[in-house]
Amino acid sequence: MPSSLAAKRAVVTGAANGIGLAVARRLVAEGARVAMLDVESSVLETAARQLGADVLPLAADVSDEGALAAAVAAAADAWGGLDIVVANAAIEPATEDGRAHELELDVWRRVLDVNLTGVFLTCKHGIQALLAAGGGSVVCTASPTGLLGIAPDETAYSASKAGVVGLVRTLAAAYADDRIRVNGVVPGVTDTHLARAYLEDPGGQEELRRRVPAARAATPDEIAAAIAFLASDESSYVTGALLPVDGGLTAA
Repeated sequence: MPSSLAAKRAVVTGAANGIGLAVARRLVAEGARVAMLDVESSVLETAARQLGADVLPLAADVSDEGALAAAVAAAADAWGGLDIVVANAAIEPATEDGRAHELELDVWRRVLDVNLTGVFLTCKHGIQALLAAGGGSVVCTASPTGLLGIAPDETAYSASKAGVVGLVRTLAAAYADDRIRVNGVVPGVTDTHLARAYLEDPGGQEELRRRVPAARAATPDEIAAAIAFLASDESSYVTGALLPVDGGLTAA
């Protein structure tokens, strides 16, 4: 039976590495054409070459509306429209983030600009393309830190991801009549460059075993599988959902 993602046209942000790259790889493997957006242009080009002819690398900063809008438009022009938008790009400057009274305003602004405003802009311009196509699917990458106060030393990151949660719910309600579904995936600790220092630290490894029932980090491919499901027609009656893929972290 052919994949319901076959011939779909997608945009994935933060696609040069980590979860975004895994998502692009999964969508291409299931027959989709994917525009890969990332601010790291050289890394993006290398990643795109590995995925073959059905990808389009587009360098863009998601917090820059002009650049983001141009990239989404280029993707829609290249593929003749869009069916899927994956708003995944994020930063987590853990050594600069902190409790509110310690947090520098420029760090707060930088994190919110990418992690929340960037998701909003990706949705804004992506949804314009989906409206033109008659519907589609949006998937945003959230975090357990936006649901629970489990990262008290990461005020900016946690607040940005809480904003993503609210955005998913708002957009799901706003665009259901337009046949556009909007969902969020909530990855737990995932073995990417963002979490590498934590995972390589003995204290981090011990905390992971103690707090996560599955006692391990997720692989990017495990998160990509959930995003592919939410992006596909297999989840046609799912909108406004926040799907935890966290090894039981938010259930414990």
